[in-house]
Amino acid sequence: MRQKTQSADDDKLRRALENMRYGACTDSDLEFLESRIAGFRPENPKLNRNCIRNVSIITARNSQKDALNNMGAERFARDTNQELNHFCSIDRISSRSVDKSKWKSCLQSEIKKISLALQKRLWDAPPSTTNEYIPGKLSVCIGMPVMLRANDATELCITKGQEAVVCGWDESEGPAGQRVLDTLFVTLVNPPRNINIEGLPQNVVPLVRTVNHITILLQDDTLLSVLREQVVGLLNFGMTDYTSQGKSRAQNPVELANCKDHRSYYVALSRGFTAEGTVIVQGFSAKKITSGMSGYLRQELRELEVLDEITRLRYEGKLPITVAGIYRRRLLRSYYAWKTDHRDPPYFHSSLRWNKSMGPRVPEPVLYSDWKPSISLNKKRKNAVVDSDDNLIQRSTKKRKLDELEAEQRALGSDIPLINVGAYSPVGLVWDSINYSCAYDATFTILANLWTEDNVKWSVYFSRLGSTLGHLADEFQRAAGGYISLEDARDSARRRLHSIEPANFPYGHHGTSIDKLCALLLPSRYYAEGTQVCPSCGYNDRASYGMLDAFLSAGLSVVEEYPEGVSMQQWVNTYLTRGRSRCRRCTSMGIRMRMTMQTKIISVPSIMVFDILHDRLLFNEYLIFDLDNMRVRLRLRGIIYGGQGHFTSRFIDRRGGMWFHDGITTGNRCLQEIGYRTVPDLVSLHRCGEKKAVAVVYAREL
Repeated sequence: MRQKTQSADDDKLRRALENMRYGACTDSDLEFLESRIAGFRPENPKLNRNCIRNVSIITARNSQKDALNNMGAERFARDTNQELNHFCSIDRISSRSVDKSKWKSCLQSEIKKISLALQKRLWDAPPSTTNEYIPGKLSVCIGMPVMLRANDATELCITKGQEAVVCGWDESEGPAGQRVLDTLFVTLVNPPRNINIEGLPQNVVPLVRTVNHITILLQDDTLLSVLREQVVGLLNFGMTDYTSQGKSRAQNPVELANCKDHRSYYVALSRGFTAEGTVIVQGFSAKKITSGMSGYLRQELRELEVLDEITRLRYEGKLPITVAGIYRRRLLRSYYAWKTDHRDPPYFHSSLRWNKSMGPRVPEPVLYSDWKPSISLNKKRKNAVVDSDDNLIQRSTKKRKLDELEAEQRALGSDIPLINVGAYSPVGLVWDSINYSCAYDATFTILANLWTEDNVKWSVYFSRLGSTLGHLADEFQRAAGGYISLEDARDSARRRLHSIEPANFPYGHHGTSIDKLCALLLPSRYYAEGTQVCPSCGYNDRASYGMLDAFLSAGLSVVEEYPEGVSMQQWVNTYLTRGRSRCRRCTSMGIRMRMTMQTKIISVPSIMVFDILHDRLLFNEYLIFDLDNMRVRLRLRGIIYGGQGHFTSRFIDRRGGMWFHDGITTGNRCLQEIGYRTVPDLVSLHRCGEKKAVAVVYAREL
């Protein structure tokens, strides 16, 4: 908030921004915001006023900013009776690889030389098609507003985001006969301090042409690495909400149509001093600023307000010495332990006030598992390597095709003598009859017993797989330390899931889908990349496909190709090599040829869960993945069963023993079924009583 006046409309703007910060705008807020939309009626704000005509419009997208700059430059030249001067860059091919951070799915162009036709296209391309937003053509005239885009000289206020106006330039002729800027002279607008350079007027600074490595997105969606010589700056008739952060503006025109959420709205509208200077170019979406905020953001903002309150009380000397802590969680916990009434300060916004439906408000103490240890191995065998997840893996002596791996699978169901298990019994979760919990019980029982085998290492792996699994590992640690019960750990993770997707993770007598649960525990992240190649004509579509998620649905299309059944290893092999489409070149010649996928596995997740959609999908004891020069094995560790409105599970321990769990009948323990057998029977695993297997869990061997 940067208000400098306090009229009735300013007060309305302040209240609207305060509510907008929390996504809780009221009808009166919407009515006020609608009154600030530009229009032709006498009461509407106008964009053609002299004080606002050349002010940069805040928008959400770089492409919109480029369009605003192009239109603004032409209009400014007409208004001032000047001609635009077009200064082009000097471009040449760079030997550096392209930067894919902005366009991850695009391939590198094979262009080796910039022709004249290509050069003209590069000059005409908008700055947003480059990763550094350096224009190929800078069109300027005297007095035109520009924005600096690099921290070239902070002592001279030549910093990224600084606004200025053009006051002159030096130019020369480029290698293609184009006009090229040598130096652009600009007058800084409202700099932090006055700048005096000998021989130049006050606050006039030079911007010289520099050489930069950039990546350009071409019209065919390929990326070209280029060395570009150009003055680093942009026209300033439009700026993004991101760039506008930290600015204060007397006139604040904003374009909200494409703002992503209430936070983007807040950033754009809060740049202005006054309500009178705030102008909304088009309409806006009321839903984005009235639908509330995410649970994560609410928790963060609430904790920041509480920390503010702690600072105030400490300054006033009203805080006891027991309220202390180096880390946020410990400090907040000590504060709530002192403030037993748990009432929020009266100035808290209604959206931040705590209620019981949000779960416990007291943060838990920081545990050693919050710090992710670096697992080091004392010894490394000669033929072993450490993979990206710190696993010791036997090195393969030669690389083989995926089809050959099936032969390595052990036969399941062999008779092996039982081993005395002693007093060992895996833990389980007790079913919650008030808020049905069987989906969580079945899944978390497998994960909890897996985590127990090596809590330090699995805590690291859980955190790498996703933040929700990392939180679950913390709760398991607290349960192991006796701070809470295993059911409390389940309920804590459940509250977290409910805050993210309330509809999919409800409370009460409502079920939860196993596939929705696993999809959120193991968020999408590709561990392999594939390209499609036609086996007949060799055509390559040059697209890159993400492959191998930690959670996969074992679809019917592959299973139906094997009438007598398909093993998990066969399914994975087919999934990694089967093309997504038919060859376009062969199709044009009347031949229907499915393309094949050439897959490169980058890494293998420490846990993989498969959604079972067919009973002809047979389980292997191991899944084997070949990387460049190493082999990774995942072992079958758990199966989840569903039917008759209830879920149960089987956990397979590291010795091969199989244990049954049902939160209703077995409670907090697991029931031993067949003792310690090296491998359970393959066929019998598809059913457990009247229930069918709905998901299977594979995990790395430690």
